[in-house]
Amino acid sequence: MTSTWHTATGENVRSSSLSLWRMDNKVAHQYPATQITEVYTLVRNKLIKPVRYFDNHQRAIEYQPGETIHGKRETDFSYRYQLISDTFIDKMTLVGSTDKNCNQTNTYELKTATSFFKLVWRVKHQLIERFEIKQDNMHRIWTLTNADFDADISTFFAKRVDYQSTDFADIGDDHTDPFLTRMVTQGFIEAGASGFYDQHGNALEGEHNH
Repeated sequence: MTSTWHTATGENVRSSSLSLWRMDNKVAHQYPATQITEVYTLVRNKLIKPVRYFDNHQRAIEYQPGETIHGKRETDFSYRYQLISDTFIDKMTLVGSTDKNCNQTNTYELKTATSFFKLVWRVKHQLIERFEIKQDNMHRIWTLTNADFDADISTFFAKRVDYQSTDFADIGDDHTDPFLTRMVTQGFIEAGASGFYDQHGNALEGEHNH
């Protein structure tokens, strides 16, 4: 998945990429540029447990299921699993549909006083094919660049389980770990917000640009 973000004047063009991995009740957002992977696990079908993996360092920060972090609590698994929530899609209007079979895509639109959203949605795979937002002078487009249904998903998740892990609540107690000190200083330890728009259509920040 690639994201292109620019202003109405064409300035400040930025692009980034994200790989989405899914396995059972787990979903991972992998950011190649920052070498950070965020994994969200649905626990008991209602709580969400986030873990942030620093792949370059083979370290992990664990958050407890349902834990409130900086005033935010993960409550909508569809938002993490799909990068856009079911609630937000339900607010959109279906304007087109193609290929009435396993490759069916639906096109949705939503217009507000200040924004325009357009979504091309792969129905069977619950996957964004293209998502476009125009908001004030900002224009952002997410595009699915590749879908690999034969990837070794089990290995992807399994190798991160072996990383040295620290509970989020214990970070402030350890002043001797250079890695934790550096990550706190650089602002990497807060809860992630790597999806696109929440269930209310509010824009959320993407990967960090440190």
